[in-house]
Amino acid sequence: MLTSVPRIAFSVTLASLLAASPLVAQAGSYATATVGDLSFQLIDLNSTDGVAASYVLSTTGGNNSTASVSSSDGSLGWSDSAAKTRDQFLNKLSLDSSTGNAQAHGEVTSTSVLASGSAAGKGTSFNASAYTGQGSSSYYYYGSYYAIDLSPHSVLVVTARASVDAWAGNPQCANTTGYYYSGCSNESASGTAGMNLSYSYYGSGVSTNYTFSDSVNASANATYSYSYQYDPKTGYGSYVYTPNPNQLNTSGKLLTAVFTNSSDQVQRATLGLSASVQGYATTAIPEAGTAAMFALGLTGLLGLARRRA
Repeated sequence: MLTSVPRIAFSVTLASLLAASPLVAQAGSYATATVGDLSFQLIDLNSTDGVAASYVLSTTGGNNSTASVSSSDGSLGWSDSAAKTRDQFLNKLSLDSSTGNAQAHGEVTSTSVLASGSAAGKGTSFNASAYTGQGSSSYYYYGSYYAIDLSPHSVLVVTARASVDAWAGNPQCANTTGYYYSGCSNESASGTAGMNLSYSYYGSGVSTNYTFSDSVNASANATYSYSYQYDPKTGYGSYVYTPNPNQLNTSGKLLTAVFTNSSDQVQRATLGLSASVQGYATTAIPEAGTAAMFALGLTGLLGLARRRA
């Protein structure tokens, strides 16, 4: 998991790498999304009732862990997609997709989920997602989808830290002038990471409904701008296109949900963690050496994100 200090270091490392002189001419996109550091805090609302506060995570049935990835490289005519599912909450799995100059990764660990990807080259794209638990409350009334059993007269505080990084670089245009056509590339990346928890019960004269859903998002889009300028040499006006600066955007926060059971019976709630990223690039890789360095740098950053997840 990218906690506050390492996450800042990660973003600085990413920015430094992308700003390095050999990579200035490179266009592409990158994104990573993580939600983890999952923790639980129990509170006993009635210490004199003879029932100790407790909770149980349901690990079977609909509380599955899933990862799906896809990548494509249009210049090579390659595409790839894959998916894995396990029938247990927080069951470890890892999945990768690689097609030429595009990569995607999805992963579930014992405490977190991670999605990441990169694209560098003409017609490249990536898409990755991972989740564990119940991703939606739509199946709430089917018992196999419950994720947490909580003892009577208890409160369970559930927290998870979410972070997203997205970068897009577009430092070149194929031509600088033209009518209604820019000749500029368009790179984009985005990601989201979130947690949801919900429960509904009627017991001991208490009717309770609660739904928590929160996430962090980040996106980067490197396109272009243009202006209409008069050329005194030709006597005509034309549109002049210029690429916009590279973008690196990050977002992160602590997500907190509260499961309160004020009844006399054990109650159940759904819990889900999810992360997803997507992105694409439209600019051809300028030269093999630059592309190799770009890919090597992103591979290292992907490894850094995985180790801290």
